[in-house]
Parts: sequence; structure tokens; C-alpha cells
Amino acid sequence: MPVFNGVTHGSFFVDSLFTSGNYTFKAYTNWMRNFDEQNFYIQSIKVIDPENDNNGIPKGASLNLDAQFLPEGGHLLANTQNTMGVVIKDSLGFGVPFVDVHILNSKNEPISSFRTNQFGIGKFRYVPKSDELYHASIDFEEKSQIFNIDPAETHGITLSLNDLNNRIVLRFATNDSTLKSIQNKHYKLVIHNESEFKTTDIVFDETPEVLKLVNYDDLSPGINIFTLFDENNVPLLERLFFKYDGIQLMETGEVTFKKDKDSTTITIPFKDIDTSLVNKFSISVLPADTKSYNHHHNIISYIYLQPYVKSYIENAQYYFTDITRKKKYELDNLLLTQGWSSYNWNTVFNNPPTPTYPFEYGIHLKANINDSRARNFIIFPFSGQGDPVSVSVKKGDSVFERNGLFPFNRQKLQISKIGANDWYFKAGIYARFKPARIPEIGTSNKISPLNEPSNYSFGLFQPFLQTSWTEEQFINELLITLRNTGKKGSQSSNGVTLDVFDNTERNQYENMASYLSEKGFYIDKKSRETNLKSMDSSEENQMLPKIYIDGYLLTNYRLLSRYDPEIVDYVIIDKSPYREDFDTNSGIIKIFNLYEEDVNTDEVQVIDIPLTFSAPMKFYAPKYSFYSTQFYREYGVVDWLPDMSVDKNGTISFKISNQQATDIKLFIEGTANNGSFISEVKTVNIN
Repeated sequence: MPVFNGVTHGSFFVDSLFTSGNYTFKAYTNWMRNFDEQNFYIQSIKVIDPENDNNGIPKGASLNLDAQFLPEGGHLLANTQNTMGVVIKDSLGFGVPFVDVHILNSKNEPISSFRTNQFGIGKFRYVPKSDELYHASIDFEEKSQIFNIDPAETHGITLSLNDLNNRIVLRFATNDSTLKSIQNKHYKLVIHNESEFKTTDIVFDETPEVLKLVNYDDLSPGINIFTLFDENNVPLLERLFFKYDGIQLMETGEVTFKKDKDSTTITIPFKDIDTSLVNKFSISVLPADTKSYNHHHNIISYIYLQPYVKSYIENAQYYFTDITRKKKYELDNLLLTQGWSSYNWNTVFNNPPTPTYPFEYGIHLKANINDSRARNFIIFPFSGQGDPVSVSVKKGDSVFERNGLFPFNRQKLQISKIGANDWYFKAGIYARFKPARIPEIGTSNKISPLNEPSNYSFGLFQPFLQTSWTEEQFINELLITLRNTGKKGSQSSNGVTLDVFDNTERNQYENMASYLSEKGFYIDKKSRETNLKSMDSSEENQMLPKIYIDGYLLTNYRLLSRYDPEIVDYVIIDKSPYREDFDTNSGIIKIFNLYEEDVNTDEVQVIDIPLTFSAPMKFYAPKYSFYSTQFYREYGVVDWLPDMSVDKNGTISFKISNQQATDIKLFIEGTANNGSFISEVKTVNIN
């Protein structure tokens, strides 16, 4: 899919080849392959085939837990106060909510206790002794599970962070045995994100504790990484902190609807939006009880959070929806458990990323010229993409390159060399294209488990989709039958003529030039180029029509005198003035062949392009036989609007059929105002 102004959208078919199961979808650019961090999009989806996966029963988690104990800053130091983050997960990878955890020493004496939050995350503070071992007892399903905690290090430094709302306090602490060896050494604290670095010195004098106050104004919106380096620039400690201030989040107003006879219009107002700036939104319209849109991430968490952490984040969108002080605290607890960020300091210092993979703009063409005398070439445009492009080559050059080609849906490159008297000939080039295939991305993937396994009931005696597909196939068969009857079909309306060719017509004309002559055009044989002109044009204004063959624009009409009508399916002649984007009163002529025919004679070289873009297609929501079943309420689709923009009034409006106009949810994601984002869920009660 091509990306313009940082925005793209597309779709893919889920057909019979997709059996029931979990699938992974990735979206990335070539440039993203230069980095080890996961800065691309990855999503797990579940495909349900009701006929083969009937009455699916979700797999339950076992009673065995996974408990991870993660010291703040990355190191646990003996004989000083430490903050320990804890993550408890079940066998499916989900956090275990609201379980009680007791920290005990080797004598089973209580040291600390806490309860995990809804994502299985918690923390506790304690002073571990160098000669003591500790363990955790976790109460789960009426039994206790025991997990050992790694022993503390005897030498080192600890780090803890405290948020004071407008500034943060960083506490660096060590023990007495370490203080003697690091006293008066200059350590360096680096505050950074992906683009900015700030540094300050950290020096332990006679006390084993150093406090640093950092104002919010010195931090960047989003993730900030605090890293402590020793005098040899070796990273010792690291802590992530998220600053909400400065992130531009948009909101919508109250959604309204208006019912008509057979449809309902939904209107969404956007607050504080500048309609003069680029804005793009995706809106998923689903039944209010849907279970099919239950992702861990939204657009905000994937941009501002996920690339900076090593593991996947359960329900990351929670931290950016209806933001409260409690959610800010919970996000900080999450970041406490991450230890080191996804940025590897050994890579940063010793192997900084180099742009191995270039930033792409469309498809790149590299053409080797076989004819040393050829100097000028013309590249014909792809359908709907403007005018031909001329390429001139200096004497002695045997290669030329062209960037920014955007072929769609297996379109081919058409190119000619220009000879004497501006005659066209086959270019005779050897072409190579980049990219020639979809590249693999080597970055390790952090794939979140599916939020909720599917559990549904479905009766095979009750089809959930209408049989409209069968009806469409029947209509297509009727169209094919009509075309094979040998009867000519020609219709005219408002200056536009549609002429469907039959066998009689194909035998009547020697070539397409003679056919067009009868339709009001003639061949001007006196001109240096054999041009086609309209008989309706005056001598003073004999402007040429634009002629397309299967979507390709012709720039020289000599081809028409040799073009066999035997391969033509139908022709559209549009003489209405100034329709579409043409600058002529002589109209547009569009010739369509019975089968894919290269516009290829001795004049044009046609070259297959190994990898082309997929043109975005309109999404057609399936029609269901029944709209009151559990399957439709939980997994049905009302509509998907992937490429919406606000109107001059700052609103988005769309229609749904009254058959689907029950209670619905709108999942709104998008960007506007040069950097603001929105991720909202709106429930609309339509009754």
C-alpha cells in the first residue's frame, strides 16, 4: 500500500483459505527495517469459520503462574532500600489481577506484602540483606505458590523515581562497601528520547545517596529515558518515565443520528479541529456488544509507548483513554517493571544504525540501455496518473533511473525511445525494479496475546450470511451471455456514447482509426505525427481528444491505424465539454479490450513490474440473514470507514441501513492538526 502524508489504508480478503485460527498482521515501511526497535505495527487476529469451528470453547489458563521480579533501574543492591516491580502472568500471557503477594525471608518471616492491579502488576520496597534469601508467596485459587527472588548484589548503585506532578525526583543510592570505591567519581545522568539528549553529573561525596530534581519543562512529551553512566561511559542503571503533558489528544462531541425511511445518518462533531490542515480518521462501526474489536493498543499507545519497551504491553490503550491520575500512576508502575528500554546501549555506542534500507518513494526503476544511440525516452503514465514523462540521457551513459513510480494492481511499465522525426520505437531496455518483492522485517516481534478467546454458539441450520453472493454470480453470467449473442449494444446520454462491440462490428472496420472516423474523428495525415482530430473542432481550435486503451493514455495515434477491432470489447466516447480533467473540447475516448492486451507494437515496450501497489478498495459490509443472533451481536460488522476527513463544519457524517441501526459502537482512530491524535469509543443508542 502506498503511504501519502504519513497516512494509508487498505484491506485484504479473508476467504476459504483462512481456516479457523490465530493470524498475525504486520505493517511496516522499508525504512523501519534499519532499526532493532519495534517501531512497526503488528496485530494478532482470530479468524472464525463457523462451519468448521462450531461452538468453539476457549482454552483456559492453567493454575501455574509466572512471576517476574524486576528491580527498579535494573539492579538489586544489598543493604540499601530498593523498589522491586512485580509482574504475575497466567499461562496464556495475561496479567493475573488482584492477587495477594507476601514477601518472606528464609525464616518465612514477613517482610512486605501487596496486591496486584488488574494487569497483574505491583511493587514493594525493602532493604535486602547480603546474607539473606527471599521468596514470594502468591495466593491464587485457594492455594499458595512459592517463587524465589534472586539474591541482591553486594556492589553497585540503585535508582528510584518519584513523580511530584510538575517535577520528578531521582534517588541514586549505594551501600557503605560501594561508597568507598566510587566516592568523588563523576558519573553522568543522560535524559533522552529518540531525538534529544540532556546530561548532568552525578557525584557521590561522603553520603551514600544523591537526589536529582528534574522539572517537567526539561522533559519531552511521551517517553523519557534516564540512564546512569560510569566514568567509562558504561551504562549502569536505566528507568523509563512517561510525560503526558504536551501530547496532543483530540476529542469528539456528542454523536447525533437522524433516521430516514431506509437509512440512519450518523454525525460526529470534532472539538478544536483546524479543518484547513490534513486530517484522516478511521471509524469502525460495530454492534454495541461486539467482541471483535478488543485490541491491546490504540494509535496513541503504539506511537508513544510500544517502541520503547522490550515486551508487549497488555491493554496498552487503557493508559491513554479517559486519562486520570490513577492511570498515570499505573503506567509508571508498568515502566518500572521494564528495566532496560528497547534501545541497546552497546549498539548505540559501538554499532550505531546506518541506513542500510533506503527511504522509498514508490517503485524505483533502473534501466540499462541496449541501444547506444538512444538518447530520449518516454514513460507512459499509469492509468489515472497524469501525463507521460520524458527522460533524456547524456551521450555515453548506458543507464538511467527513475523514482516515484506508482503502479497499481499489476499495471505494467510502458516505455518507448524517441527516434528521428519524433517517431516512437520499442525502448529496448533491460529494467530492474526496487523493491521487487515484499521484504521480511527481521526485528523480533512483541505480539500481544488475544484479549479474549472467542466463545460463541452457531447453528448450521441457520445461515448467518445472505446468499447475495450467489445472486451476483448469476448477474455476471447474464452479462456474459448477452455479450455472446452477437447483438450490438450502443447507448448515448448527455454527450457520452457507450458502444459494445459485436462480431459484425469487428468485421466491419479495418482498424480502430476507421471506426473512430465514422464516429466523428479523422486522421490528419499531413501532420508530422499522425494525429487524430475531431471533426467538431474548428480549424483554429483543432485540439486532440485524449485516448486511453485499457486505462493507458496514448500520446501518438499512429497505433490506431493498425489496431485490430477484433480484440475490442467496448468503447466509451465522451464529447461533453470539460468533463473529468481533460483540457480539450474534443472529448475523451476510452477503448477496452476483451482480454488484457498490451498496447505493444513496434512502438512501445511493455514490461512486467514484479511488485505493484494494491489500490484501496471500498469496504462492503456483509449482509446477514439475521441481525438478532448472538453471533451478529458479538462478531458482526456494520461498516468500516477507513479514509474519513472532517467537512468544513468540523463533522463527519455517514449512513447505515435501518436494518443495522440498533445500538452500535464507534471506534474512532486518527490524526489531525499536524500531530494531534484521537482514539475514542462512542456508544450510540439508536431506537
